[in-house]
Amino acid sequence: MGFLDEMKKVMEIKQKMDEIKKRLETIEVSVENDYVKVTATGNRKIKDIVILKTDDTVTLEGKLQSAINEALEKADNVMQSEMMGATKGMMPDMPGLT
Repeated sequence: MGFLDEMKKVMEIKQKMDEIKKRLETIEVSVENDYVKVTATGNRKIKDIVILKTDDTVTLEGKLQSAINEALEKADNVMQSEMMGATKGMMPDMPGLT
């Protein structure tokens, strides 16, 4: 494969990554517990936080932190899945992308 072919592949991957980034912005993941509901996009941006119960602020703070971390973890999983699907078979010589 020549240099121009390699450059073409790199450009194709960049275009796919840009498309994935746009699509991830439309994907939402939510986590809910007794105290809060947190919604994040596939790009790891917190979109919404809803407080469901406020009777114990110490518990609320812990539940909020836990829900945010879980929502971001779910968003990471979505992002990794999308990226793996986009790069599969495109650059077989690069470990971790196939």
